[in-house]
Amino acid sequence: MLLSGFAIALIAAALGDPLVETVSNTGIFGRAFIDDNHQSVATVLVAGLVLGLLLLVVRFRFASARASKGSPDWLHEVVSGLSRTSSSRHIAPIFGAQLAVVYAMESCEQLLGPGASVHGLSWLGAPLVVSLPMHFAVCVFCACVIRHATRSILPGFIAAICDVLDRILVEFARDAARSVFVSSIEQLVRHVRLTAAQRIRGRAPPSLATLA
Repeated sequence: MLLSGFAIALIAAALGDPLVETVSNTGIFGRAFIDDNHQSVATVLVAGLVLGLLLLVVRFRFASARASKGSPDWLHEVVSGLSRTSSSRHIAPIFGAQLAVVYAMESCEQLLGPGASVHGLSWLGAPLVVSLPMHFAVCVFCACVIRHATRSILPGFIAAICDVLDRILVEFARDAARSVFVSSIEQLVRHVRLTAAQRIRGRAPPSLATLA
């Protein structure tokens, strides 16, 4: 849960930081919170998505290894293993990690590019009473969306992939059976012609083209 929570924190920080700054850039909170530098947003968002996908692959392999492959409910067991841990129970540490990521983002933007200097709580992007509820709302939203996707959307997605793979395997099996059948027919024809040639002392029977 540690790494998956950190992935949610990265995504929430990448979404929440520009959201809060967009509101502050209207000037409603004064010039102290105006910041047009968003250079770190794309990097943090991509890092969160990549980490989440890697963890999903690892957990899928672990869950599929533990599931009973012969069971008709194998897919249900795998998805249940993926969504066994509820991220909603770990909102507090995820939110703390999100704020730490936001602070790191603002510090890097100050060091690597032009922008407002980080002083006090200005890295939050808005006054405390406004920024914390907005960041927390984004945190809860990301956690709920990811949880819903894992429990509701992911099973259908995996089932669709399995269905496509089954169709591909069936087509491969049909092609293999067709090639074996054609090869068998060709071997049978060669055998019949050879037998006929032996019966007439090395002379093969006339072909259909010569008879036509």
